[in-house]
Amino acid sequence: MAKKTFTLSKSRYIRGLQCHKSLWLFTHDRDLRVVSKSAAASFQQGNEVGECAHNIFPGGTFIDFKGVSFEEQISQTQKALKSAKVIYEATFSYGGVLVKADIMRKVGRSWELYEVKAANEVKDVHRDDAAVQYYVISGSGVKISKTFVTHLNREYVRKGDLDVQALFVSEDVTADVKAKQAGRTAEIEQQQKMLAGKNAPKIDIGPHCAKPYPCDFEKHCWQQIPENSIFDLAGNGVKKWPLYKDGIIKMEDIPLDKLKGQQLQQVQAYLDKKPIVDRTGLKAFLKDIWYPLYYLDFETFLAAIPPYDGLKPYQQIPFQYSLHSQKRAGGKLYHKEFLAKPNCDPRKDLLDSLLDEIPADACVLVYYQTFEKGRLKELAVQFPRKAKQINAIISNVRDLLVPFKGRALYSWEQQGSHSIKKVLPAFVKDMSYEGLEVGDGGEAIEAYQKMCKVADDPQDLAKIRKALLEYCCQDTLAMVRLLEVIRGEVAEK
Repeated sequence: MAKKTFTLSKSRYIRGLQCHKSLWLFTHDRDLRVVSKSAAASFQQGNEVGECAHNIFPGGTFIDFKGVSFEEQISQTQKALKSAKVIYEATFSYGGVLVKADIMRKVGRSWELYEVKAANEVKDVHRDDAAVQYYVISGSGVKISKTFVTHLNREYVRKGDLDVQALFVSEDVTADVKAKQAGRTAEIEQQQKMLAGKNAPKIDIGPHCAKPYPCDFEKHCWQQIPENSIFDLAGNGVKKWPLYKDGIIKMEDIPLDKLKGQQLQQVQAYLDKKPIVDRTGLKAFLKDIWYPLYYLDFETFLAAIPPYDGLKPYQQIPFQYSLHSQKRAGGKLYHKEFLAKPNCDPRKDLLDSLLDEIPADACVLVYYQTFEKGRLKELAVQFPRKAKQINAIISNVRDLLVPFKGRALYSWEQQGSHSIKKVLPAFVKDMSYEGLEVGDGGEAIEAYQKMCKVADDPQDLAKIRKALLEYCCQDTLAMVRLLEVIRGEVAEK
């Protein structure tokens, strides 16, 4: 009996270029796959960007694919090629590969191919995308004169109605695509031969697990890697993959003479199971903090296609904040919060509320100031009349990340990370993010988007709002408790 031949799609082919084992598992054992929420959100954004890009060349023929067989899609495409000037989702099959072209435009007697990406630049994997489409479409007998990767224009700022022509940039990748045709047939045949095998190919973990995309089979392929492994090493210094190839996996197996700086600190702290405490560094940090003290945290969402005026593609849009405050050290703790109404531009209301709450002379404590300062600077640009007030807040921002990132205070339980999600449970044993309905920033974005979808359902809306408020409040309360830990360490001596 002849072995089954597997038809590759463009996405499967790209997966195979990254890792044959990943492609085999995706085809034969997909239950092992774990799709992250960020990956699912990126997929949705990609669909929205693709549909929007059709308007670059409006009035084209759309090849319907919902509930339609591939054979019918190919047939519709062949008919459209005879009369249409622009085709969206044109479908072709050749050499065991099936592709759907985002946009094809007829110029003279040949066609231009446009591969649309929800990115701000062209990456090499995008050229691979375009190259396999060129291979299939050309092999089907259609002449492609030019190939483009169409991506979002990072410099575009929305003003009024969406300007689709300005939103997108098309980069000619024809030369690169033609250069990539060498070996294309051989790679396709190798992938199909591999898929016909009864077992997954024996491919070890490596840098390819994360490039060009994080693999959704990582949990399966990395299951032999223990906690506190070499892959938890943070900072510059010894390279992890050479250690792995030498059979060194556990943190305790790393030769200390290979390490220095923060990596040596991290491993030594793990071996001793004792925290690192630099009281001089902690005192220097506390010296730069004053009262009244306001602990600030933003939650934001982003959109590939700017939904409101003054925004660029993928620009962060703050929709929520939490604000704890104290008038003096150890004093009574106050809390204020803001969560935008669904389905509206949240920026003005959020900014007005924030400016009403923070006094001009207050010290504003955040965790990772690059993020909060960045949002405040953007708001100052978008609302220039309030820029003076905003800039005053920016000048008073101090970063609680500093003593943890600088290892003035470090616990081996952080596993090399200085994320507040790791730092908090390491030093404050009665607090963590476990058990919260919204447990991280990605889930907060997802909850806000869901909130917008259920805006007409008071019960669901109230439930989601409650979860978001609890999560954001936890972030600033965590800062309160961590500052108490720092003060306690300094007071001990």
